[in-house]
Amino acid sequence: MKLQPADDGALMLEEIPPFLFHLLSNITVRASSRDPRVEARFFPDPAREESLIEDWKSLVQPELQFLFQSARETVQADLRGASVEDGMYSMKIPRKHADAWLNALNQARLAIVEESGFGEEDMASEVEPDLEDERAMALFEISFFGFLQECLVRMQE
Repeated sequence: MKLQPADDGALMLEEIPPFLFHLLSNITVRASSRDPRVEARFFPDPAREESLIEDWKSLVQPELQFLFQSARETVQADLRGASVEDGMYSMKIPRKHADAWLNALNQARLAIVEESGFGEEDMASEVEPDLEDERAMALFEISFFGFLQECLVRMQE
C-alpha cells in the first residue's frame, strides 16, 4: 500500500490490497459497536452524582453520538469513492475529512480493545496478522488503524 500527500492536501492511498481494503471497510462497522463495554468506554459517567450523570446523558451524550455518527458517515462516503484496478484499491481522504477519519478510527480502535478485552500488555506486543487467530487479527487491525491515524496527523502538520 502506498500513502502520499496530494497537491490539495489530501492523503492518497494507492495499491491497497483487498485484505487491507476489507479492514478499512470495517472501520465503521467496528466503530458502530453496541457492546455495553464499548458504550461505557465511549460514554463514561462524568461524575458519581446521579443528577450530573442524568444531565450529561440527556444534554451531552446525544451530541457526542451525533458527532460519532457523522464521522462514520464521512468515512463511509470516502470508502464508497474508492476505485479498483487490477484487484488493488485506491482512494483519497480529503484534508477536510481528516478529523472525521481520526474520530472514526479512534472509535474503531477503542471498540476492538473493549470487545477483545485487551490490556496494556496485549497492546504493547508486536503482532503479525494471522487469519486463523482472532485475537492476533484484532491486534493487527488496531495497529493498522493506529498507523493510519499517525499518517493523518502528519498530513495535518
